[in-house]
Amino acid sequence: MDASGTPSWHISVTADGVIYSRFVGPTPSSEISAFIDALAAVMPASSARLVFDLRELGGYNSEIREPMKAWLLKYKLAILELTVIVPKPGTLLKAVVPAVALAAGMKILIREEP
Repeated sequence: MDASGTPSWHISVTADGVIYSRFVGPTPSSEISAFIDALAAVMPASSARLVFDLRELGGYNSEIREPMKAWLLKYKLAILELTVIVPKPGTLLKAVVPAVALAAGMKILIREEP
Protein backbone atom coordinates (compact mmCIF):
# COMPACT_ATOMS: atom_id res chain seq x y z
CA MET A 1 0.00 0.00 0.00
CA ASP A 2 1.13 3.52 -0.60
CA ALA A 3 1.13 6.29 2.00
CA SER A 4 -2.60 6.87 1.46
CA GLY A 5 -3.40 3.20 2.19
CA THR A 6 -4.17 2.38 -1.44
CA PRO A 7 -2.95 -1.06 -2.57
CA SER A 8 -0.44 -1.25 -5.41
CA TRP A 9 -2.92 -3.27 -7.47
CA HIS A 10 -6.48 -2.94 -8.73
CA ILE A 11 -8.82 -5.59 -10.15
CA SER A 12 -11.84 -4.86 -12.31
CA VAL A 13 -14.08 -6.93 -14.55
CA THR A 14 -14.98 -5.42 -17.93
CA ALA A 15 -18.46 -5.55 -19.44
CA ASP A 16 -17.38 -8.47 -21.63
CA GLY A 17 -16.07 -10.42 -18.62
CA VAL A 18 -12.32 -9.82 -18.90
CA ILE A 19 -10.63 -9.74 -15.48
CA TYR A 20 -8.25 -6.79 -15.64
CA SER A 21 -5.52 -6.44 -13.00
CA ARG A 22 -3.37 -3.31 -12.95
CA PHE A 23 -0.27 -2.78 -10.84
CA VAL A 24 1.12 0.63 -9.89
CA GLY A 25 4.47 1.16 -8.19
CA PRO A 26 6.19 -1.60 -6.26
CA THR A 27 4.08 -4.52 -5.04
CA PRO A 28 5.14 -5.37 -1.49
CA SER A 29 5.17 -9.05 -0.52
CA SER A 30 2.60 -8.26 2.17
CA GLU A 31 0.00 -7.39 -0.52
CA ILE A 32 0.18 -10.55 -2.60
CA SER A 33 -2.21 -12.58 -0.41
CA ALA A 34 -4.88 -9.88 -0.64
CA PHE A 35 -4.40 -9.68 -4.42
CA ILE A 36 -4.68 -13.46 -4.85
CA ASP A 37 -7.80 -13.58 -2.65
CA ALA A 38 -9.43 -10.73 -4.63
CA LEU A 39 -8.53 -12.38 -7.92
CA ALA A 40 -9.92 -15.73 -6.78
CA ALA A 41 -13.18 -14.00 -5.77
CA VAL A 42 -13.86 -12.84 -9.34
CA MET A 43 -12.69 -15.98 -11.17
CA PRO A 44 -15.33 -17.84 -13.15
CA ALA A 45 -15.39 -21.64 -13.12
CA SER A 46 -14.20 -21.77 -16.74
CA SER A 47 -13.19 -19.71 -19.79
CA ALA A 48 -11.60 -16.94 -17.76
CA ARG A 49 -9.87 -14.20 -19.73
CA LEU A 50 -7.30 -12.33 -17.68
CA VAL A 51 -5.12 -9.30 -18.33
CA PHE A 52 -2.25 -8.33 -16.03
CA ASP A 53 -1.20 -4.76 -16.83
CA LEU A 54 2.38 -4.31 -15.58
CA ARG A 55 3.16 -1.07 -17.42
CA GLU A 56 3.20 0.95 -14.18
CA LEU A 57 4.76 -1.75 -12.01
CA GLY A 58 7.64 -0.31 -10.01
CA GLY A 59 10.17 -3.13 -10.13
CA TYR A 60 10.08 -6.88 -9.82
CA ASN A 61 9.52 -8.49 -6.42
CA SER A 62 10.86 -12.05 -6.62
CA GLU A 63 8.88 -13.09 -3.52
CA ILE A 64 5.65 -12.79 -5.52
CA ARG A 65 6.69 -15.42 -8.07
CA GLU A 66 5.90 -18.55 -6.02
CA PRO A 67 2.45 -17.45 -4.74
CA MET A 68 1.46 -16.40 -8.27
CA LYS A 69 2.74 -19.66 -9.73
CA ALA A 70 0.70 -21.60 -7.14
CA TRP A 71 -2.39 -19.54 -8.02
CA LEU A 72 -1.85 -20.20 -11.75
CA LEU A 73 -1.52 -23.93 -11.14
CA LYS A 74 -4.72 -23.96 -9.07
CA TYR A 75 -6.76 -22.03 -11.67
CA LYS A 76 -5.00 -23.22 -14.82
CA LEU A 77 -7.96 -25.25 -16.12
CA ALA A 78 -10.33 -22.30 -15.63
CA ILE A 79 -8.16 -19.91 -17.67
CA LEU A 80 -8.93 -19.57 -21.36
CA GLU A 81 -6.58 -16.67 -22.03
CA LEU A 82 -3.94 -14.82 -20.02
CA THR A 83 -2.31 -11.68 -21.37
CA VAL A 84 0.46 -9.70 -19.68
CA ILE A 85 1.00 -6.10 -20.79
CA VAL A 86 4.56 -4.92 -20.18
CA PRO A 87 6.21 -1.55 -20.71
CA LYS A 88 8.34 -1.26 -23.84
CA PRO A 89 11.62 -1.37 -21.91
CA GLY A 90 10.34 -4.27 -19.79
CA THR A 91 13.13 -6.69 -20.66
CA LEU A 92 13.22 -8.26 -17.19
CA LEU A 93 9.46 -8.78 -17.21
CA LYS A 94 9.69 -10.30 -20.69
CA ALA A 95 12.08 -12.87 -19.22
CA VAL A 96 10.13 -13.52 -16.00
CA VAL A 97 6.69 -14.02 -17.60
CA PRO A 98 7.78 -16.94 -19.84
CA ALA A 99 9.50 -18.56 -16.84
CA VAL A 100 6.25 -18.41 -14.87
CA ALA A 101 4.32 -19.69 -17.90
CA LEU A 102 6.69 -22.63 -18.25
CA ALA A 103 6.47 -23.43 -14.54
CA ALA A 104 2.67 -23.27 -14.62
CA GLY A 105 2.47 -25.21 -17.88
CA MET A 106 0.35 -22.67 -19.71
CA LYS A 107 0.63 -20.15 -22.52
CA ILE A 108 0.81 -16.51 -21.49
CA LEU A 109 0.66 -13.79 -24.13
CA ILE A 110 3.03 -10.84 -23.68
CA ARG A 111 2.06 -7.48 -25.17
CA GLU A 112 3.57 -4.01 -25.07
CA GLU A 113 0.16 -2.38 -25.46
CA PRO A 114 -3.41 -3.37 -24.61
